[in-house]
Amino acid sequence: MEIHGILFFICYLFVALGVGIDGFPMNDLISKLPGQPDVNFRQFAGYIDLDDGVAGRSLFYYFVEAENDPMSQPLTVWLTGGPGCSSVGDSFSGVGPFITTRNARGLDKNLFSWNKVSNLLFIDSPIGAGWSYSKKSSDYNNGDDSTTKLLVTFMQKWYEKYPSFKSRDLYLTGSSYAGHFVPNLANALLELKFNVKGLALGDPMLRKKLDILARFDFFHSLGLVDNKVYDQVKKECNTLDENNYFSKFETNWTNPCKLLLEDGHLSSKLFDAIRAPCEGNLTDLSLGKELTTVSQGVDMCTFIRPNFYLNLPEVQKAFHGNRTNLPYPWMGCFMPNFVYNQNDEDRDMLPALKSLLQQSVPITIFSGDLDGAVPAMGTLQHLYKLAEEMSIKLTKEEAWSYENKQGGRKYSFGDLLTFFTVIGANHHVAFSQPSEALYIFTDFTVNRMH
Repeated sequence: MEIHGILFFICYLFVALGVGIDGFPMNDLISKLPGQPDVNFRQFAGYIDLDDGVAGRSLFYYFVEAENDPMSQPLTVWLTGGPGCSSVGDSFSGVGPFITTRNARGLDKNLFSWNKVSNLLFIDSPIGAGWSYSKKSSDYNNGDDSTTKLLVTFMQKWYEKYPSFKSRDLYLTGSSYAGHFVPNLANALLELKFNVKGLALGDPMLRKKLDILARFDFFHSLGLVDNKVYDQVKKECNTLDENNYFSKFETNWTNPCKLLLEDGHLSSKLFDAIRAPCEGNLTDLSLGKELTTVSQGVDMCTFIRPNFYLNLPEVQKAFHGNRTNLPYPWMGCFMPNFVYNQNDEDRDMLPALKSLLQQSVPITIFSGDLDGAVPAMGTLQHLYKLAEEMSIKLTKEEAWSYENKQGGRKYSFGDLLTFFTVIGANHHVAFSQPSEALYIFTDFTVNRMH
């Protein structure tokens, strides 16, 4: 009887504290998202309060258990770029367990979710992204250093809520401007002895100004920029290259160069160089219509629909989100009042990658061959430069395939740095070629390091 009494008391204590037997915060448990199909894994979402007292900052998160044996699987953090885009919203675009239905009022299961091989943690950062907020207006002025500190504090406090993950392998992943967020966070966590086992970066921005120049190389190769304009860009914008790109500098581009780079006629092709963009808008969804534009096998409206779904009151309630009752609609990117330091956007991220490689942290980078925003050819040049600085040779270049389908090119720089191009993928590989993205993440990230 004494043992039964003790067990009853322990169970009562867990319930009273809102904590499950496994130590998870049951107040953050999502019973079921509206329109969600039945699944065999748990989901949690809520806020991590970073500061004690009333004048605090809070980051919103969405945690998804692995489909199979989650207590033995690693933890993977996904950070979305922008800067200022919502990682939680991005979870519905290829990495997470669900995709919104065409009317954006329900969810379909994502057959290529990364939670097939790992627990997933999506973090809305920095302040002002998604449902993350602060009670101080100055906290909405963000930059690389402040975001890193913010995320380090988040991880420390998240582990307090989920203590069983402290000893688990940790992978840091993301896309686009996460090319800044992820390497910076990895270096900071390693200093604190976190169990960082590897990085996977999709279409990462590593050297912004050179990435912009690479757009003209890319679009010229597709015949979208004529020879005259291309020659002008090469002539006027030649003050910067792989050999003189520094962490902090003033770029002395000429005014003609700036005018050429700001030409907006290619803006509609940055995300995807050849596919037609989504036809329709949120008004169509509010009228009960379906929103879909399938171009070459990819539904280009997949990114738009979460902007409707995550504004539904029942969805926000199920997510435990929007506790501040935002006076404006939730948006996947660039919420009102969000500000980011533009000088930080120009930072050179190769030193951060170099530091990680020197600590024997494997890095996998993959880029869509239709990405016009951060073209694969530019990223490859950055990696050649990084390898040169570290005296690492290109040990192998080869074609790679997936299920008898040609996937793209694979470049191996020693044992730790690998780069993939993905045929038919745009600026978001997991969205446009989800099966290939899962294959890369599984076979060349988790299986190699776990």
